[in-house]
This record gives sequence, C-alpha cells and structure tokens, in this order.
Amino acid sequence: MATEIPLSAPEVQPANQYNKRVLSWAWYDWADHAYITTTASTFFPPYFIAIAAPSFIAAGAAATDQTAQALARDTASNIFALSVSLALFVAAVLAPIIGAFADITGRRKQLLVVTTVGASVFSSLMFILTTGMWQMGLLLYFLSQVTMNFCLGFSSSLLPHVARQDDMNRVSSLGYAMGYVGGGVLLALNTALYLFSDKIGIDSGLAVRIAFLSVGIWWTLFTLPVMLNVPEPPPTPLAHNSRGSAVLDSFVRLRNTIRAARQYQELFKMLVAFWLYMEGIGAIILLATSYGAALGLNTAILIGTLLMTQFVAFPYALIYGKIPAADSKWRSAFVSMLIWTGVTFPLMGLYANLSGKVSVADTFILILANQLLGALLSFLIGRHLFAKFTLQLDTKKAVILGLVIYTLIPVWGFFLKTQAEFFLIGWLVGTVQGGTQALSRSIYASLTPRAKSGEFFGLYGLSEKFAGILGPLLYGIVGEITHDPRASILSISVFFVLGIYMLWRVDEQKGAQMAATEEAQIEELRAAD
Repeated sequence: MATEIPLSAPEVQPANQYNKRVLSWAWYDWADHAYITTTASTFFPPYFIAIAAPSFIAAGAAATDQTAQALARDTASNIFALSVSLALFVAAVLAPIIGAFADITGRRKQLLVVTTVGASVFSSLMFILTTGMWQMGLLLYFLSQVTMNFCLGFSSSLLPHVARQDDMNRVSSLGYAMGYVGGGVLLALNTALYLFSDKIGIDSGLAVRIAFLSVGIWWTLFTLPVMLNVPEPPPTPLAHNSRGSAVLDSFVRLRNTIRAARQYQELFKMLVAFWLYMEGIGAIILLATSYGAALGLNTAILIGTLLMTQFVAFPYALIYGKIPAADSKWRSAFVSMLIWTGVTFPLMGLYANLSGKVSVADTFILILANQLLGALLSFLIGRHLFAKFTLQLDTKKAVILGLVIYTLIPVWGFFLKTQAEFFLIGWLVGTVQGGTQALSRSIYASLTPRAKSGEFFGLYGLSEKFAGILGPLLYGIVGEITHDPRASILSISVFFVLGIYMLWRVDEQKGAQMAATEEAQIEELRAAD
C-alpha cells in the first residue's frame, strides 16, 4: 500500500468556521443543479427533439403526416439518449484519472473551478441553437455533460474534508436539499419566462434559449462561496514509485488502487451497488421529459412536473438525512410519511388512469389532501406504528427503502396515460430522489480514506457515469427494437432490483473501519517523520 501525506481532519475546526465551510460547500449544489434541472432534465431534451425532428422526417412524407412526425420525434429521442450515453462514457473513463491527479497535486478545488467555468460556457452557448442545428446541439450538450460530471466529482471529493464523520449524512443531505431549491428557483424563473413569453413579445424558442444562457451565469455566480470559504485540501503525492510527473503518478495510483481492491472490498461493493441503482435513477432524471414528449404530453406539463419535483425534493432530502440519526425525535414519523406516499400515490394514479378525467387542478387538490392527511396520520399514529421498524434503519437501509419506492416508478410509467399521472409520478420521484443520492454519497464518503478522496470520488463518479450509460442505452435500444417508449421505460426497473440486492451485501461498519485503519497508519507515519 502506498503511503500518503495525511490531511487535516475537519473535526478540529472551530464551530463557526466549520458551519461556514459546510454552508459554502452546500452552495455549490445550489449552483450546479441549475444545469441539471433547467438544461439536462427539463428544457434541452424536448427542445432538442423539436429542433432535430424536422431533419428526420422521412423522404417524401408530408410535414403534416402525424405518423411521420411521431417516428421523427422517436428517432430524435433515441439519438439523444445514445448521445447521453456517449458523454457519460467519456466522463466515466476520465474521472478517476483526473481525480487522482487532483489528489496528487492538491488541486481539487482549483479543478472544480476550472471545469465549472468550462461547463458554464458550454451551457450558455446553447443560446445559439435553432431549428436544424441538431449536430451543434449534441456537441454542446456532450461537452457540457462531460465537464458537469467532472464538477460533481470534484465537489463530492471535498465532502470528507468539509464534514465531520458523524455529520456526513446531514451535510450531504443539506447539499442535495439546497441543490433542489437552487435548481428549482432558476427553473421556476425560466418556466415563467417560457409560459408567458408571448405576453412579453418573444417566442417560446427564444425563451428556452434564454434559459440556457441563464444557467451558465447562475452556475458561475453561486460557485463563489466554495471558491472563497472552502480551503484547498493539501496534496497527497505518492511516497513510493513516483514517476516524477503528476500525470503519470495519477495512473500509478489508480493502478495501485485497483490492485488493492480486496483491501477496499466493501467500498467496491458499494460502487457496484451504486452503479446498478443509479442506472435507474439516472435514466429517469435524464429521460423523463424525453419520454413524456415521445408520448405526446404537453411541454408545459413536462416542465411544470420537473419544477414541482425540485421543491418536493427539498424537504424530503432533509427528512432522509434525519432517518438514520438515532437522536432524531421524529424519524419514525418521517418513515411513516415516506411509506404512506409510496403506497397511496400509485393508488391515486390508478384512479386517474382508469377515469382519464382528472384535471391538473384536481390532481393538485388530491396531492395536497393526501400529503396533509399523511402528515397528520404519521405524527399521530404512524410514528408509533413504525417505531420498531425505524430503529432498524441505518443509512444503508434508509437508501434501500427509497429504492423500493423508486422501483415503482418505471413500472407505473409503463401504464401511464394521463397528465395527472405524470404529476403524481413527479411528486413520488421527488420524495426519494435527493435522499437516496445524498445518503449514498454519505455512505461512500464514510468508506473512503480522506487522503484519496479525489481518486475515490473519481471512481464514484465513474460508477455514476457508467450508471448513466446503460440506462439511456437500454432505453434507446429497446425503443429502436420495439418503437414503443413504454417498453423502454419498463426496462429500467431491472436496475433497481439488482441495485437493492448488491447494496444489501455492503457491510458499512467493516468498510468504515478499513478506511479508519488506513488513516491511523498514515498518522503514525506522519508522527514518525
């Protein structure tokens, strides 16, 4: 095992300085989620289909031919899905190498800033896209996706340097919660601009392009707190077998880590589990609006649902951070609320599917009534009913609870027929989306030696990016074979089932002890020096 120079532990920071750094780090999630919500999840997929589909109308087909239009939209949707896979593949291959380079050179934060600037520029350049410019659209989306995923890796690699070990769940959940609010606020502004564009004298296409421009500006602006208040962790160069070059040493370190996979057995099992269930989560996040557009749902409905999901995800992400906390008084009530929502929303969806007459207004009335009743029952009855069950929920089992709920989403999507159901699914996604990812990041951070956080979160990013490859790839292949987007969305459910199985096999305590042992060995070597 190569010896590394240790890092200062976040535990020794004064309380006020600690809180300032935690909040500054969380602001970056506020910043980067603007791209995830406005560009990647909401506006770009349907906009790409709109500007690309005319190029795929079959030769000789009339522009008014509904069948030809549907086939062209389906082709554009599948090309987009395959392009997403390619972008994430490139990011996945490069992320561990760049992460190791960041550890060795001590440039985790510096590289975060550089890639953020690049991603912001690529995002803002989407402003130039108009009908027929689908190749340029794919190029800019490819570049922005690659750099954005580098940003996510560098940001996450700072987590074990910012948060105390016993505060990891809360800090990670805080980041995701702020991300959903930040992404939701900008999405709300851009959605308002889109919906009321005709009233201020601009067309809807220009409104979408202004949204792309705003993402880059927002992203850069809210990166300032982490730039100013989170210190750069010191470098951890190789102590043995250095090649004299940080680039070459990055490959050496990555090779050593892979060779020592048995030493990090639980961490690598977590990577496999995360990879599997993130296949499903990633596909749903990236392809939800594309799937809805392929079914012919109204664009305003798609955007409104994604906007709603961001604000639903905020409180539920904070709730998820409390579920594994033994000192949380209301954790059993939170669990009750999650189970209530996971059971009753599909039942409301079944009603909407069979009746086919539930309006958007009626849907929100149903949701509001459901959540108020659920909250009342959870705090009066559910917290007692699920008290013993909640005591068994550590961080890993809390993630599994969310994944069980997530498994319902693609199955429900197969039967989806109405706009009301799309809203209901969007709400249900919001209850588990942030929490499962926040606690997954926390689990992984607890299994990671701080001295190698860049490298290991590069591997985490690799797992996450490969997770974004197979989901969209399977969606696109099934779509091309069946020409049925319902079959495509149903195929995603297999990833949740496999992910739950693999996560169940991860021994958190054993893995955390392995990481702690390595940290102790590093401290001993440092004392000896």
